[in-house]
Amino acid sequence: MKKIITLVMSLCLVVVLHANTKPLNSDIKVGTELRIGEASSATYQHLILPKKNFIIKRGGLANYKSLKNLTVVVTDINTNKNGNVEVTLKRKNGKRFFNSHPTIKANYNKAVEQKELLKK
Repeated sequence: MKKIITLVMSLCLVVVLHANTKPLNSDIKVGTELRIGEASSATYQHLILPKKNFIIKRGGLANYKSLKNLTVVVTDINTNKNGNVEVTLKRKNGKRFFNSHPTIKANYNKAVEQKELLKK
């Protein structure tokens, strides 16, 4: 009898704990519009941008300052093993980033926290 009561109590505890947890990426969905803010330091730390040599090799202009105040749309959301939410972004107007890359990625939680990505 003692084992059954312990089992029932632990199941109730699991259900209650699970009901109170909120998913990490509940505030972001595919199609959400965001705006790229200023870099948190000299360069963007949480936006995963291509290196300058890859931009130049593909015929683009490596000007990271041109990203400021761009409106972007979330096209894909992935959660890593560490619990970090990584989003894939494309420009709202359909152009390519740096005239060479159609999408970029960002660590969503850290980028919003450092105001590299701003919610509209």
